[in-house]
Amino acid sequence: MRLKYLHIGILIFGLMHVYTSITSKEEISHQLPVSYPQLDLFLDEFDRMADTLFVRSKSPGAAIAIVRDGRIIYEKGFGVKSFGSNDPIDKHTTFRIASVSKTFAGVLTGKLVDRGILNWSDKVQLHFPQFELNNPEHAGMMEIDHILSQTTGLIQHAYTNFIEDGKTLNEMIGALPEVKLIAAPGKLFSYQNVAYSVIEPVLKSATGLDYATLIRKEIFEPLQMEDASLDYESMMANENIALPNFPKKGGWATGKISRTYYNVPSAGGINASISDMANYMIAMTGHRPDIISQDVIDVVFTPQVSTRLRWKYFSRWKDYKKSYYGYGWRIVENGESTIAYHGGYVNGFRSQLAINTDEDIGICILTNSPTSFSSVLVPKFLSLYDDYKEHLELEELSQISVAQNQ
Repeated sequence: MRLKYLHIGILIFGLMHVYTSITSKEEISHQLPVSYPQLDLFLDEFDRMADTLFVRSKSPGAAIAIVRDGRIIYEKGFGVKSFGSNDPIDKHTTFRIASVSKTFAGVLTGKLVDRGILNWSDKVQLHFPQFELNNPEHAGMMEIDHILSQTTGLIQHAYTNFIEDGKTLNEMIGALPEVKLIAAPGKLFSYQNVAYSVIEPVLKSATGLDYATLIRKEIFEPLQMEDASLDYESMMANENIALPNFPKKGGWATGKISRTYYNVPSAGGINASISDMANYMIAMTGHRPDIISQDVIDVVFTPQVSTRLRWKYFSRWKDYKKSYYGYGWRIVENGESTIAYHGGYVNGFRSQLAINTDEDIGICILTNSPTSFSSVLVPKFLSLYDDYKEHLELEELSQISVAQNQ
């Protein structure tokens, strides 16, 4: 991350520029000589690019937030909550965020480790003795860090079909001994949903609280993620939700919210608005140490295993070098920067979350359709920021200097 005095100076003097088509106003201190022409240019260019790509993608709806230096600098709704409606998306419209939910499981576990309630190296069977695998020796070797770094040794997506069949988590975990292992724990990246969700009974055993209660208590409530939830019932009780849309000949067909993946909330069951995700990004860029410490951020963003996923996930990232998995986060070497990232898809919803850990800036995109809009826009945003970052840093230093001389 950049020099901390930049962040401290900005917080002290309250230098803030907010670009938002949701609230349609700027919040700028009139007591200070605030002027950010380079930030305006960057946001204007990004906004034009996002508008163009959104129209081109023919997506029904989306929401985008950008945070920088602990501030929301862009927050905008695009389109409508369902195809054919006139109900616009706003900053509190709730989407399913799919596998971006995995980032919360890593952070929650990191908070509990930071508090001394458990350790990354704890054996899973220490907290969850019922855990079994095809190889009893490997089951005994399995650690919490193996679960959250996707290095369980199970074949990729083991029993993901059971999730879609609506089986309970206990039923799915109980079936894992039927799956042959392809590696010992900790040796090989293999993406999981069912095995990833083993973290839920582990954390319940360690704390006495179920996973949904822990997430609400440790993350949602302190970060004022007022629209966030982890279950089907809460989503359906919310009056401001996006509905999933699926492609059909000549347009889109609006579908229904399904129960799929709410049976594995740690892997893919969180509902959230773009306002919620902006608050989460502010914390994950180090600006809410009272809620998520820098130690927790550093450890979940630390690469644990190489993923080798260039063409599947990052073919549009022109500066991509290499990718890893941390604890619930994909860690990407992109040009000279490190990006903490995750994407997701479920039930017609697509989500993308990317944080440039060196530049203290992050973006989240939520959509209610399976278009390529978000996967195209994220790398374009990263490239655009690289074009502007030196000018933006000089502009910040100039404003801090002016404010200090008043």
